[in-house]
Amino acid sequence: MSTKITEDTLKSLSSPESFDRGYNLFLSGAVFDTLRQGDLLTGKCEGTGAPFYQLRVRVGEGGIQGADCTCPYEWGGYCKHIVALMLTYIHDPDAFPEQQALEDLLEGLEKDDLVRLIVKMIDRHPDLYAWLKTAVATASIKSDPSPANGKRKTQVSKTEYRREIQSILHSLRGYRMSEAYWMMGGMVDQLNAVRDSAYEFLAAGDAEGALVILTTLLVEVSGSYAEFDDSDGELGGFLADLTLPMMEAILSAGLSQSEKRRLSEDLEPVIAELADYGIEGLDGILAALEQSWSPEPPADLEDADLEDEGYDDTLLVEARLNVLERQNQVEEFLQLCLEYGEHRRYILKQIEVGAYEKAVETASKTLTQAEDAWMVARALRDAGLLQEGLQLAEKGLGLYGSKHGLGAWLGPIEESQGRIQQAIQAYQAAFTSQPSLDLYAALKRLSGREPGGDSGGDWRKLKPALMQVLQASPSTDVLVDVYLFEEEWDWAIDVAGREGDWNYPLIEKVADAVLPFRPDWVIQASRKQAEGMIVRTQSKYYPAAARWLAKMKQAYLSAGRNAEWLAYLDGLKQTYARRPALQAELRKL
Repeated sequence: MSTKITEDTLKSLSSPESFDRGYNLFLSGAVFDTLRQGDLLTGKCEGTGAPFYQLRVRVGEGGIQGADCTCPYEWGGYCKHIVALMLTYIHDPDAFPEQQALEDLLEGLEKDDLVRLIVKMIDRHPDLYAWLKTAVATASIKSDPSPANGKRKTQVSKTEYRREIQSILHSLRGYRMSEAYWMMGGMVDQLNAVRDSAYEFLAAGDAEGALVILTTLLVEVSGSYAEFDDSDGELGGFLADLTLPMMEAILSAGLSQSEKRRLSEDLEPVIAELADYGIEGLDGILAALEQSWSPEPPADLEDADLEDEGYDDTLLVEARLNVLERQNQVEEFLQLCLEYGEHRRYILKQIEVGAYEKAVETASKTLTQAEDAWMVARALRDAGLLQEGLQLAEKGLGLYGSKHGLGAWLGPIEESQGRIQQAIQAYQAAFTSQPSLDLYAALKRLSGREPGGDSGGDWRKLKPALMQVLQASPSTDVLVDVYLFEEEWDWAIDVAGREGDWNYPLIEKVADAVLPFRPDWVIQASRKQAEGMIVRTQSKYYPAAARWLAKMKQAYLSAGRNAEWLAYLDGLKQTYARRPALQAELRKL
């Protein structure tokens, strides 16, 4: 694997707290069972409430392409377990032995051999049978997604799906509730895989099969909901997310009035009970069952009455649009978009069918959100209408909402067209929404240092505005990055000092950068960090302490104070003579 990933990469992709805690997990050897399959790294990490968490990180050109952990972390950036796994890979790549890809492992087997292998596997793990049966049904849908009559119906066994879902729900039995809480994410991922199979049936035109799967999911999961500690709302969120696909399946299935009535009677108590637990929104399913609308083209759109007293029809409109789009009923889709103000979807569909002039005209009159303008501008560019896309994107910089994505996309394109002033405006809008060193550097490069120059801007006027944004931002890491980029060492040191000793990744970043210029500060900061780890009297912290001592040594040498360093090191050896693990680290210095 040639991709180079560094600690700085991880720091930029995780919060300071996650990186710090991940580093401690790495040092304590909490990561185990590590493997590599091509560009996929896998492993396990010890957990606080669960025996371990499963980790998957995919790397490729440009660094980390994706990362998953079964822990419930949702506070931005990578969790501490992902950080620990990647630190293990950075410092000891040999700990990830190459595992042959499953496709390569099975490639040489004949069909009969594969069948015998699967049979043997099911004999050893009978619970896999239900999964295999539903997977085979899904595979048959994928292999023949477009039946001649435009519709299909596959025999879907509610019993088999019930068994598979119950097997997933029972996977946490045997754990205490506190342990199961930490493993909830992995269970929900398995339930999501079942839900995704329903989407595949929908995409293939088998709404009846999709409805069987989704209804079984709703009933079975709701029946077991009280058994779990869903404090983080993962399982409740899963149930709420069933609403839209169930509405689509109901609207597509062509159910008779008696079938709708029976299904409504079955689901009403389930939805009411979940509402008592605080899981809202599922009444949209009942609203869909009450509608007489059909996805077939209506003679008059007014026949498709969307009003439902007491119910917000936004989700119902979305479901109907999805059905019409899936069935390629373009005119009905466009008409419904206009009637209910779904302008972004209307415009994107017009671009898709080649009605570019109409799309551009509608976009200029109706879009009010920067992110909508960005999405439409990209679609216009992909369709070969670069100038129209640029004009819309430039207008989008003045619309509501975050402009980070739009500005970061637009800036390089404007620059490539030689439109430097427009590029500056795009980069600045992106920076104001979400500051980063890359955007700051691009603005400095384009604005130049001289006012009114050919560069297109006046850096002396622009820089104070950018610094004001940075100083008001909660991201002190970016502020420090900019101070270091500008070689404003004392300002960077001041920010690192205000963060406190806990944010040692930030202190380390500053120490590495200012060592040749402010060695005295590096000596003090490194000594404080190293001694703080040594006094913990736990050998797992000694390698990190030695890393700080190595910086301290470099700073002493840079300041021409080698004798002081040797005296300090000798003092450490004498003070902690009874700690062999620490002595081993000190001998390396």
